[in-house]
Amino acid sequence: MNHYPNEIQDFHDTVLKLRGITGIESGVDNLEPIDSVMLGFPPFAHLPHGALLRTNGGLENEVLIQFELETDYSLDSLHSIEFLAWFVRDSARGGTAIQLRPFALPPDSPHGRQLGTSLKYHLDLFVGGIEESLEPAYEILRKLTQSLELAITLYEIPIKYE
Repeated sequence: MNHYPNEIQDFHDTVLKLRGITGIESGVDNLEPIDSVMLGFPPFAHLPHGALLRTNGGLENEVLIQFELETDYSLDSLHSIEFLAWFVRDSARGGTAIQLRPFALPPDSPHGRQLGTSLKYHLDLFVGGIEESLEPAYEILRKLTQSLELAITLYEIPIKYE
């Protein structure tokens, strides 16, 4: 049984259709209290530092819905990430506050070498105007999922269930 709202689960399901994408997790962060000083602390390592440094932290009534994508490091996964990179850029050009960025852990840790094993991709969706509920974010996600489904079909992007 999933623990995500339907709109988030639908987006997960659409992304997971793409070949080479092996996992997706997501979370929602209230960005309003985040400032640039907080970004230096480990609990905030997953946040999009570059974007938040430009505004000295989160904006009023702003949330981040972040999707963390895992791949199988195959050629299929590179094609899927390239397609998603285009889709995200095109969505941003259309006015959606969204970005896709790589995320990795340090090359070495106390538990050994992790270079080559920790690369993931974060899809960051910034949504303002959140006051009493996440409904404005869910509406954006519904449209984003529909648009992604359409792009997959129009561009005949290979999916796992063909």
